[in-house]
Amino acid sequence: MNDKKAQLAHRRREQILCAAKNIFAQNGFRRTKIEQISDSLNIGKGTIYRYFNDKKTLFLSVFEQGVDRLMKIISARTYFEFFDNDRELIEILMQVRSEFKEDYHRIFLAMYGKYIAKIQENLQTGIRLGIFRELDIEKTAEAISAILQGVLQSFYVRKLGSESIVSNIEEKNQAAFDSAKTNFAVSRPTQQKERLTDRTEAVTALLLQGLLKK
Repeated sequence: MNDKKAQLAHRRREQILCAAKNIFAQNGFRRTKIEQISDSLNIGKGTIYRYFNDKKTLFLSVFEQGVDRLMKIISARTYFEFFDNDRELIEILMQVRSEFKEDYHRIFLAMYGKYIAKIQENLQTGIRLGIFRELDIEKTAEAISAILQGVLQSFYVRKLGSESIVSNIEEKNQAAFDSAKTNFAVSRPTQQKERLTDRTEAVTALLLQGLLKK
């Protein structure tokens, strides 16, 4: 394959992954059909199957691509900004954990070591420069990772909770739903506009409290 064909193939693969992420995040793995993805790109199903063997392979490739980008993010601020700019990846991440636990661990843990190693490197640099106190590098890196993931999961659960309130009302009565949406927007503006980066200050302060020399 010459360079031009390779570039076209790479571009097409990226387009398929992008479209698939949108539709998987919106519909969920089980309800998504390959036809929905191909139709959104105005291509035939066969084109998608040239790049991905089946729906599961495509779904996990979306997840793997996202995790690969995520593992390059280290600080609390950029970590949250990453997910604020890619909310669909939160949904994909949670779906993979639910639908394909073994694949989740295989893909995520394969990159997790590099992620933890980078955090450890940053901690060691801070200690060497006299910014951070002496501490257990390995355990601290694991704790920082757990805090960031915990905030992410909490945000996702809160988002699901607010959506389910409105969804349940919609099923009962459309008029009541329209009214509830208006009231919901007025009474809970912070919830609707909340961003992960809104939590950056609190998380950073918590981390620094334990890291900085007194």
